Order: sequence, then C-alpha cells, then structure tokens
Amino acid sequence: MSGFLTQLYQILQTVIPNKVTYGTNIVDATALDVYPYIVYQEISNRATIYADNCPSVRIITYQITLVTEQKDTSLEERLEAALYGLGFNYQMTTEYVIEDNSVNRVYEIKQEEMIYE
Repeated sequence: MSGFLTQLYQILQTVIPNKVTYGTNIVDATALDVYPYIVYQEISNRATIYADNCPSVRIITYQITLVTEQKDTSLEERLEAALYGLGFNYQMTTEYVIEDNSVNRVYEIKQEEMIYE
C-alpha cells in the first residue's frame, strides 16, 4: 500500500474506528449495527504530461465513500475536518440514497505525482 493510502487510512480510522476498508464494503447491509462505515480506494492513475515519450506527471484520484444509515451532518463534518486538518484538498462529488435508504456521500482527493529520472 502506498504511503498516501496508509496515511489516508489512518485519518479515516480516527473518524470511524474499525469501520474503514479499502476498495470494498466490509459489512453485510442486512446485519445490525453496520452503519456508519467508510470505503476508500484509488480510482484512477493517469499520466498527464510526457517528456521523451515517458510520463513525467501523473494525477492519482482517490475516492472516499461515507455510508450512513441516514443523513448525518455531524459525521460528515468530522470527516471533512479530519481531511482538511491534514491539508488534503478534497471535493465532495455526489451524495445518493440506495435501496435500503442508507446515504452514500462520495469524496475525491487528487494527488499529483512528479516522476524524475
């Protein structure tokens, strides 16, 4: 796991301890007491600038999904404050309700990586 993903995991654990996972839902939505939880993942890693036919700058996008049983503005604010407090420039991209009426709030963080050779 990259250094950034490790750091992101540690931050998310401070918001909802032991209910954070990479890439997939760790909870059974039919189980009791599953909410809230966070799923985070790397969703893209694209070269944006090339030099001598080799990528020299890449943009990596990470996605964080906060899943709550119902709208929880205080938890949203806690998550946003944790990200902001460590200097992460995040964007809240969407919020939607799924079949069981839980709320999914999706954030993205973009990181630029310079490749020096």
